[in-house]
Order: sequence, then C-alpha cells, then structure tokens
Amino acid sequence: MSAKLKSSSFNNCIVVNSLVYFLIAYYLVVFSFNLFSMAIAYRLGFDVELFYYGFTHAGKKWTTDNVILVFFVGNAFTLVTAGLFELLYRKQRKYSRGIKIFYMWVYLISLIWFAGNIIVGAFFNFGIGTAMRFFGLPAFLRLLLALITIAALVYFGYLAQKHVRVSANLYLPKLDNRSITSYFLHQIVFPAIIGIVIIILLKIPHLGMYRYVDIYLLLSFGFFIAGLFFRHRTHGSIRFISHGGKKKHLKVKSCKISYFPLIIMIIILAVVRIGLMNGITF
Repeated sequence: MSAKLKSSSFNNCIVVNSLVYFLIAYYLVVFSFNLFSMAIAYRLGFDVELFYYGFTHAGKKWTTDNVILVFFVGNAFTLVTAGLFELLYRKQRKYSRGIKIFYMWVYLISLIWFAGNIIVGAFFNFGIGTAMRFFGLPAFLRLLLALITIAALVYFGYLAQKHVRVSANLYLPKLDNRSITSYFLHQIVFPAIIGIVIIILLKIPHLGMYRYVDIYLLLSFGFFIAGLFFRHRTHGSIRFISHGGKKKHLKVKSCKISYFPLIIMIIILAVVRIGLMNGITF
C-alpha cells in the first residue's frame, strides 16, 4: 500500500522512505552482529544476555582464543554481511524496487559498523578495542590503525557514489549534475542523521551504559559521508530507463511512501525497545 505525494513533498518522501529502510537495516545489522558474537561467547561458556541497548557477557576469564573468537571473528561478521548485501544491491540496482534501498543500507551500515568498531576501539576499551589492549597493542599503533581505517572509510564513501547515484532511478528519470548534492542529502545524509537521533533516543535511560562509546561508533558515518561528497559532481548526469518489462521506456518523476516497510519498522522498534527491556538470557 502506498500513497502518491504532491511534488512539493518529493524530497521529504525520499527522506521518509530511506529513513525507514535505514532503521530496519540498522537493527538487522547490529542485532545480527550481537547475536553472532553472543553465540560464540555462549559456546565458549560465557553467560550472555541481550538488551535493547546491547549485550553483556560474564562468568569466565578471557583467554587469547576467547578474545580472537568473540571480538575479531565477531566483528568480521559485519564485513561479510557488507560484501553479501553489496552484491545483492548490484543485482537489484537497475530495477525500480524499494527493497534495493534496504540492501544498500545493510551494505553501508555493515561496512561502517565494521570500520567504526576499529576506529572507536583504537581509543576506547570497547568491542575490538578490548582485543587490542588484551594483546598489548601500543597506543601509537592503535592510532595509526584508526587513521588508516578512517582513510579507508572515506575511500569507501567515494566508491559508493555510483551506488547512491543509481538508486535515484527509483524516483527520477534523470539525475543531473545540479541535483546530485540534493539527492545525496535526501537519500543518505538526512535519513542517517534522523535515524541516529532515533537510535540514541531509544537507548534512554541506558544511554551511558557503555560510557557513550557505542554512540561514538555511530559518528563514523561522518567519515563515510565525507567520502561520498568528495568530488561527487564530477560524474555528470545520468539518465534512467525502466527495466523488467518487455518494453523499455523513460521513467517519470515520482515518489510514493511505502507503508508496508513503515509498519515493519514500527514493529521492529517496538520489539527492540519493549521486548528486550528486561533482557533475554542465553
């Protein structure tokens, strides 16, 4: 079910649709990562518990093998997820299907989450940073690793320009050079900012449970966005055609709010915030 909006609300429609898929993708990525890491910790004999703001583990002492499995292998899970969904997005990119925006966000969030854990871990005893300190990695090497990861994240943002540009075929017959900045803002930047604010608000009253380090991780989006806008207007205009039917024809400018994904997003937020309020023990 969807409702066509007036042309004056065209950009707002793009933001709403992208925000919905951003939040669905975020909780899929983060809770898949949490569950994967928890499953490893549980198999190693730890007592683990999942809450809406994260998970806890206790009951055993950390060994070298445990640290490698939980923090390195666990974090690598998001990198695998990024690769898988980037491939899925490539296959759907030319089609006018809203699901491809979900694929794109899962790919981007997974990549940023992986890199963000390394960047934040270089400065704080959190996530993969715990492993860095367990193995006695010197501060200057952690700083160097963080700088390399920041540069890589900026570069990945630059590489993602084509993916984001082509996603405009969902709404536009042509994305010209003058409209690229506006489209990037409404498709990526504004949904990410609004989504991060919602995620932060949903963590209340346990916002400081991890000394706000998990919030710093979300700020890694800034490095990706910097790369996304690096020389982003040098690619020129791009014209789209419709795919999927026997005949190919020029698209028309239109945007419809997708209510089914919106309902799914609301259910996910309710399950996360209310269903995991008291935690689930494994």
